[in-house]
Amino acid sequence: MEILESLVVILIVALLGMLSRKTRIFSAKHIKTISSFVYYFALPSLFFVSLSNTDLSAIDYQVAVGSLLPIAILLILLYVLKLIKILSKDSFILLSLSISFGSYAFFGVAFFETLYGGKWLPLAIVMSSILGLAGILFALVFFEYANKKERGLGFAFKIIKNPLVISLILGVVCSLFGIRLEILNNGLSLLGKTAGGLAIFSLGIFIYDNFSMGAIRKASLYSLFRFLALPLATTLVVLFSIDVDLELQRYLILQSGIPAAISLAVFAERYEYKLAEVTGIVIITSILSFIGLPILFFISGAAF
Repeated sequence: MEILESLVVILIVALLGMLSRKTRIFSAKHIKTISSFVYYFALPSLFFVSLSNTDLSAIDYQVAVGSLLPIAILLILLYVLKLIKILSKDSFILLSLSISFGSYAFFGVAFFETLYGGKWLPLAIVMSSILGLAGILFALVFFEYANKKERGLGFAFKIIKNPLVISLILGVVCSLFGIRLEILNNGLSLLGKTAGGLAIFSLGIFIYDNFSMGAIRKASLYSLFRFLALPLATTLVVLFSIDVDLELQRYLILQSGIPAAISLAVFAERYEYKLAEVTGIVIITSILSFIGLPILFFISGAAF
């Protein structure tokens, strides 16, 4: 079974990450080094090479709509619930964070790289770029709202200087103007090929270091919201709002099962906001994805 094989591959790499901590091959501080390499070098390289060699005009814009619209619908719904005082400010922020910033780059790229021989990998990279940019923007907005820190140019600079955003912009520019630097692409391709494996390996270390029953209890409801609401919203959008073929419908449904991004925990630590809850969201959604993705695979195959 293709979906199970793909998830087993990811699980093995994550377990090796945990084992590396258990045996003290790596210490807790090493995850920052590994994650920094993936975040600042491997993923930006992968994004740049993929985007610069992609004919962006050939991409079905409805796939982007099918990826972003479910998130937008849920965020609007949560905002309405906050306005009518059903949700508190903190509940609104944590629920919004749980669905707005997925690990489409770290987890998603590795998952689609191993599924069906990587046939959806180019699309996954483009969509992870778009969703990553939106996720970074949403995350910063919600964390700034929580602590009411920087605004204006300071807020915009935080987004623009993000390495994934920089690689996205440069890749799009090179694609639009047909700029091809073979030597540069070859060098960056070597870095980009390390992204998927190292990202999942570091996820294993992250879970080992941060797993606690306290964090799980605090984050369980927020995690279940992402686990259930995002696939449901995506399914409704796919069925009633966009017109894509069956294969892309299945891709969108599977994409909705990707867990929350590890970067959320990094932001939470920097903003000193609900670190236990945010860390729990990352851990629980990552674990639940091994259950949810096979379910979504079978549902999408039967429904579409």
